[in-house]
Amino acid sequence: MESTTDHTERPIAERITHIIQQLARMARDHGEDDAALRASVNEAADALRTLATVTHDFSLLTLADSLGPDLLADYENRRVAAAANGGVVGVRTGVGHLDEALNGLQAGRLYLLAAVPGCGKTTLALQMAATVAEAGHPALFVSLENDALDLAYKSACRLGRVSYGRVLKGKVERSEWTRAIGELRKLNGLLYLSTPRETMPDLAGLVEGVMARSGEAPRVVVLDYLQAYAKRGVAAGDDGEIRTRIDQLTPKLRALAETYKCAVVAIASQNRAGYDKGGQAALKESGDLEYGADVVMTLARLNDKTDRTEFESWMATRETNSLLTPLNLFIDKNRFGASGAPIKLVLDADLCTIVERL
Repeated sequence: MESTTDHTERPIAERITHIIQQLARMARDHGEDDAALRASVNEAADALRTLATVTHDFSLLTLADSLGPDLLADYENRRVAAAANGGVVGVRTGVGHLDEALNGLQAGRLYLLAAVPGCGKTTLALQMAATVAEAGHPALFVSLENDALDLAYKSACRLGRVSYGRVLKGKVERSEWTRAIGELRKLNGLLYLSTPRETMPDLAGLVEGVMARSGEAPRVVVLDYLQAYAKRGVAAGDDGEIRTRIDQLTPKLRALAETYKCAVVAIASQNRAGYDKGGQAALKESGDLEYGADVVMTLARLNDKTDRTEFESWMATRETNSLLTPLNLFIDKNRFGASGAPIKLVLDADLCTIVERL
């Protein structure tokens, strides 16, 4: 094998490709000669180690020379993406003010969505994934507490605007339910659900599965929810407490986002104490994730009298028979932008949807 020192002027990717091509030729030439093939592999490993130790001059001039083209290329990609996504770089969530605040859900980033039980975090996250699918991009929703049939019911009810309660009681006209199912079928091949009931999900394997079926990685991956994932790991015999397990999960989720160039949204349970005003302190057993995440969001019901008065005024302008729950979505941390005022939302549990209070 040629020495890599003879090729230091080549780009690293080109030199690695050159070594791989040499390996392929050696494998063909040596055939079944295992000893010779092992020697070739060892030689290639030595070459790669030599390549890894090549020194570079990281002076300010070098950085400027190398990053200048990268900055221009990245900006052009962002400009094209924003034009395609209606003014935001990432994929849209279906919540306009959230998209503006976050610039959409962006590839390679880790998002944390926390709320107390029954506050609508699964509804919001499922709606986000479905919105991405409705835009023509694959999305993956992994749930460890809901089964696939129930998630499909809720998605069909939201898309078809059919009462979830009436569907469960069998009181919806067949034609109305058929129409709702037709809306859900439009997402076939785009919205993927995984609901492992006992085993630990292989997140990378699930993403690879989506890629095999759709031809591209999902733009967003939702994990619902962190504490259930950690508890299942403990139940499976893994060492460590739940908090420790979540700490260990943080770099894995970030690596997933960066490797497959997708946005990862992790749902977390939240302590009831102090949840109404948002804040990372109320997160339950979430370990380092709230610090390692790029964005931390908390979803809370209204307890403030001023907020409730505003909601009642908003309700007076609406014509609805649904029982609506007013919510505030707090952006407690945004590594790439401002957090700003809470985003005003409404949970319609019967239609399995969350909308803005505009």
